[in-house]
Amino acid sequence: MKKSVLAALVLGASLAVTGCFDKQETAQKVEAAKDATANAATQIKDAAKEVATDVKNAAIDAKDSAANKMAETKEAVVDKASEMKDAAANKMAETKEAVADKASEMKDAAANKMAEAKDAVSSKMEEVKNAASEAKDAAADKAVEMKDAAANKMAEAKDAMSSKMEAVKNSVSETKDAAADKAAEAKDAAANKAAEVKEAVTK
Repeated sequence: MKKSVLAALVLGASLAVTGCFDKQETAQKVEAAKDATANAATQIKDAAKEVATDVKNAAIDAKDSAANKMAETKEAVVDKASEMKDAAANKMAETKEAVADKASEMKDAAANKMAEAKDAVSSKMEEVKNAASEAKDAAADKAVEMKDAAANKMAEAKDAMSSKMEAVKNSVSETKDAAADKAAEAKDAAANKAAEVKEAVTK
């Protein structure tokens, strides 16, 4: 709108200058044109100042608007960062709690496993101990049994040896008696033979 006013003023001044055909009015018209031109120049200058002021104000407004926008954006970013920070903190807390629960669960499971393994080892050790005791008792019984069997064998062998010795002794005695009897018989036979020979010689 200000530009249109300036254009109209300039156009009016130009028409005032060029429209003067009357020589008598030339001086007046020239003076009027000068005045109009000066007024137009003043108005143009004022209008330019107003335009510059408007531009400056618009720039300031734009700057303020940009600053406000930047402040709003910064605030929104800060709010978003705080929200994300809180969400991350909550997530970390949940994760930490879940890890703690899992660790506690695994610890309890490991403790139960260890208790079960300990009980199993104790039971196995008891079984091995009982088996060793039974084996020891069986070995002792077997040793006693073998000792008794050996004693019986020795007694049997001793009895058999005594019987054999008695038999040999009896056999020797019988042989001795038989030899004595044989010797007596031989002696008697020799005596008889000698008597016969003597009797035969005497005849």
